[in-house]
Amino acid sequence: MKTNSWLEVRRFLQETIDGSELAKLDDISLRLLDWVVTQSSRAAAPLFMQSLVLHANVASPATIYKSVSKLMDQRMIEVVVDPEDTRRRIVRPSAIALKLMDRLGSRVDTWIKSLQH
Repeated sequence: MKTNSWLEVRRFLQETIDGSELAKLDDISLRLLDWVVTQSSRAAAPLFMQSLVLHANVASPATIYKSVSKLMDQRMIEVVVDPEDTRRRIVRPSAIALKLMDRLGSRVDTWIKSLQH
């Protein structure tokens, strides 16, 4: 029987996650990290904690804050005080997270090229 492409992609992704620093994170924290990295790369404006809570598609704000805390503990994101308004917090991916995403992206590119030969 021919291998199902979807199952191969899922297997590859799981092996990639398991073999990286992302293995320490739960699914919600992974999703939030992906969202923070994506939003930070798309927008010129900073990503505020309030936007994360409102738009990250996680049911509970408490869950978001718990995941943000985990991501900070793992040094995947940084949360800093907005210099323009000290009541707001800016959320951004850390240099460690960006390097990790680049490394994982390169691994995906290599995997895709190996399939084309």
